[in-house]
Amino acid sequence: MTTALIIGHGQIGAEIAAQLGEAGIETRIATRSAKAALVDASPVETGTVEGPPTPLHVRADATDRDQLRRAAEGADVIFACAHAAYDSRVWERILPALDAAVLDTAAELGIPVVFPESVYGFAGLEGPVTESSPFAPSEDKGRIRQRLIEARRSHPARAASVIAGDLIGTTAEPNSSVVRLCITERVKNQRLPFAPARTNVPHGITVIADLAAAMIRTGELLHNDAEGTHRLVIAPTSNPTLDEIAAFTASEVGTKPRKILALPHWVTRASGLFDRSMYELAALRELWYRPNIVEPGEIAEELGTTPWQQGVRQML
Repeated sequence: MTTALIIGHGQIGAEIAAQLGEAGIETRIATRSAKAALVDASPVETGTVEGPPTPLHVRADATDRDQLRRAAEGADVIFACAHAAYDSRVWERILPALDAAVLDTAAELGIPVVFPESVYGFAGLEGPVTESSPFAPSEDKGRIRQRLIEARRSHPARAASVIAGDLIGTTAEPNSSVVRLCITERVKNQRLPFAPARTNVPHGITVIADLAAAMIRTGELLHNDAEGTHRLVIAPTSNPTLDEIAAFTASEVGTKPRKILALPHWVTRASGLFDRSMYELAALRELWYRPNIVEPGEIAEELGTTPWQQGVRQML
């Protein structure tokens, strides 16, 4: 792999771009609002510079197939990191069409595509989530994620879905990382941490740098596999309790440990009447109010797993 296209530049896309740059891989980042973008989303020659290659930002709407095709031409791998607001109604309206456009473009150009994925499609499992687990969605977001993965499996494009637990790390955004919003930021600012969850049970946690590394490695494998079909991969993941995360955060910032305020599920549900994000979290009761264990696979054995403590330090 010498050239890659990243669709989206949020907490996952930004980390992938950083790692690709460090590896000397020419990278294009396609977003709808790229500041220094080419209006027609066509790649340009950037010239020779010392150090890691500078990513080329292009303006392209991933649902516009003409723009997407121009942005992807010449790339070896596509990393599809664009997403939508945390609302199942928005997901239903946007994500299937977005996935289809990316998959069709990848198949047309003969380019493999890698998607980040959540555990939502497996939320109802009684045991750990593994790479061979059956789907077990428990609410609308999980059912949407299942349909997306099934569509990738049946599509002729070479594709992979890389599953992660809840995300922490350098690029973790407070509005996307529950751990950062509810625990680490509050402990750092000497405020009472809270969580819409049981806090004394294992909970799957993935450092974003590990997810990015797993996606890049998966992209390399797909690029070298001309006849590859869909792969379901679990990124390096740990399973600490939220109590452990809060206690470690307090020790890092030098404050007195404070017990997390564990919100009962009825409180989360009631809050959902006024806040859509809380409504969506409440629907995922199985992930937050009972053990949510994610078992990484072969990619984790190959790449190693960053200790979750290091991910917390990165957010601090």
